[in-house]
Amino acid sequence: MRGFLYRSRKTAAALPRRWRVSLIVGSLILLSGTGLWLGGALSSPVAEPLPTAPALEGRWTLAELQDQVEAGRVSSIDLAATEAGLRLLLAHTADGAYAINAGAAAADSAAAVISLGYGDLLSGPALGMAEGRRMAAPADPLRSLVSIGFLGVLLVVAALLLVQLRGGSLGSRRSTRFSTIMPAAVSASGSRTAGTAVTAEARVSSSSQVRLDDVAGCDEAKLELAEAIEFLRDPAHFRGLGARVPRGILLYGPPGTGKTMLARAVATEAGVPFHHASGSDFVEKYVGVGARRVRDLFAQARKAGSGVIFIDEFDALGKARGGTNSHEEREQTLNQLLVELDGFGTAEDLVVIAATNRLDVLDEAVLRPGRFSRKVHVGLPDVAGREAILEVHGRGKPLAEDVSLEQLARKTYGFSGAQLADLLNEAAILAARRRAERISSEDIHGGWLKVAVGTGRRRSMNERERAIIAAHEVGHAICGRVHGDNRRVEEISLFAHGEALGVTVSSQEDNDLPAESDLRARLVALMGGRAAEELLFQEVTPGASSDFEKATHIATMMVTRWGMGRDPKQKSDGPSGRGDLSFFAARRDGSLPTELQAAATRAMAEILDDAYRVAVETLVERLDLLRRIGVYLVRNERIDGDTFDALYEGRIEVPDADTEWRPAAARPRDWTAIGRREVIDPPPGLHDEHGAEEAPGASVPSGRPPLGAPAPGLGTALQAGQAEATERSGEVSTAAE
Repeated sequence: MRGFLYRSRKTAAALPRRWRVSLIVGSLILLSGTGLWLGGALSSPVAEPLPTAPALEGRWTLAELQDQVEAGRVSSIDLAATEAGLRLLLAHTADGAYAINAGAAAADSAAAVISLGYGDLLSGPALGMAEGRRMAAPADPLRSLVSIGFLGVLLVVAALLLVQLRGGSLGSRRSTRFSTIMPAAVSASGSRTAGTAVTAEARVSSSSQVRLDDVAGCDEAKLELAEAIEFLRDPAHFRGLGARVPRGILLYGPPGTGKTMLARAVATEAGVPFHHASGSDFVEKYVGVGARRVRDLFAQARKAGSGVIFIDEFDALGKARGGTNSHEEREQTLNQLLVELDGFGTAEDLVVIAATNRLDVLDEAVLRPGRFSRKVHVGLPDVAGREAILEVHGRGKPLAEDVSLEQLARKTYGFSGAQLADLLNEAAILAARRRAERISSEDIHGGWLKVAVGTGRRRSMNERERAIIAAHEVGHAICGRVHGDNRRVEEISLFAHGEALGVTVSSQEDNDLPAESDLRARLVALMGGRAAEELLFQEVTPGASSDFEKATHIATMMVTRWGMGRDPKQKSDGPSGRGDLSFFAARRDGSLPTELQAAATRAMAEILDDAYRVAVETLVERLDLLRRIGVYLVRNERIDGDTFDALYEGRIEVPDADTEWRPAAARPRDWTAIGRREVIDPPPGLHDEHGAEEAPGASVPSGRPPLGAPAPGLGTALQAGQAEATERSGEVSTAAE
């Protein structure tokens, strides 16, 4: 029986999956139908055979039958059948039998006899026909026992077939959970050239091999992994010298920097199997399941000899034990992994590589010597690394002669390797859309813009929105250009990208150690959009919300992490010249000691206020430039980097830039009087210096700035700038988000 089941499983496993599904479904339908038929046959009532009608003395109607019954001549009423098989009622008397009705009328006649009160004269079959049923014969005990046994066998066969469909058998564990990529050195017969038999029962992937030359931009990380590769190639040499190569290597860094590719390259260069799993594969709510899966993974790897075990997203498994969010099953799984790494049954020829983005949440026992003692940081590439990555991903892509990978590498500061690969892929897609044979620099710029800020889309806007968005984006660009925060404007667009209604995209030179002046210049550029709105419209919109979020984050880091803030209310500067906030760093959750929280808030507010004040002063001094570039942007909807430089330097003339180009609804108005009838619909003939009509005697509530007056706190530079703007009688151009 065991041999039959084994051969059946092997035969079923060789069939295509759709054939197996069809076979199992058909078998279940056949067995279920057979069971239902057998059960119905055993439980169906069996009718008694009807007697053949004797020689009839005559026929009676129901009225005649009633008269004869009342006269006492009828002894019984029976059900019989003619030679042709037609059913009929027979009334038996001392003289013989008399037919009542035949066919379907016989059942009605029997029911009428019952209703007349003569049901006691009806025989069993006649009474059963009157009640609409047939007399049941007693069930056969042997057949009932056979039916029960057949249904039990049906359930067992169905369970076996379902388990076979899932790839296992009852009571057995799945040993093929984890995938393995076998090296090119393993032959088709399953033996390695080094002589170690490969008997792993895991699924074997035929994915293309990844070598170290295919991983660029992380040369230091590749040097750290060179020892592991040499150990896997010749472990006996290391053991002969008494060396113990780190068995656990932890790769950590931002997403998309090539950690998974590095792990695969180690296995490829060493010519050993690559067993890979995710940290979430071991997390289970049932106690003991995760630990068993860890044992299965290492047992599977040992069967294949020396190799690499790679666990991606390791923080899902190796998170610190204890705490409010502790999970007993996860902790037991982690304990089993720690024992496998450096316990009683350690594997000498296995190298375990883990990858994570969250080094700070890992358990201390994971990082101790003997386990993941070697920690390799795989960070974002520098300009040379980005150029090397672009060259790797540019293989096989026909680039035009005007494409410079070196220039592209300089404008992609902060891009990971995955983003650079996506950039070139998007550029190739753009070139394919226009049926080009080569990827041009315009395609490269489009791919860069798509990766940096997302896909652009046109949206319907009225003239007021276009003017506000244009002024906002030009304010960003001018402030960033003037204060030189190591950024170059690459694109100004009125097209929506993601949630932003308009964008100003800048590229930055490599600067991993920004000074305080660089950070303050960045804050001024972020505040330039809101400053342009207030200068040109004397009111603001929600378009600067994302700018404020970024600026607040920078100011918070300056005060709570980098010691660049000073409490304006503190009189003593201390030894650092910045007061008490200089040497305090926030905790991991970002909080400072209670007595310093208010001081930190005031310091951050002062940094942001200073940045906004400088942005206002910068734009007030360049109102003509703000108007000219704003007009050009509204008309063309897009300005690239070279065009912006030409506009800033005055090399491009903008016709009619000095005339009023804003719609009437977009011109400055008194926000304190919005909703007052006399301001919305003033009598004709009265105009303020901006060209808007004003009601005679309309007063402005106390404490509110009148129309044309600067908002409180903007400083004397803003007052002078607005005075200059009002003298131009509405010539100022606008644009904000």
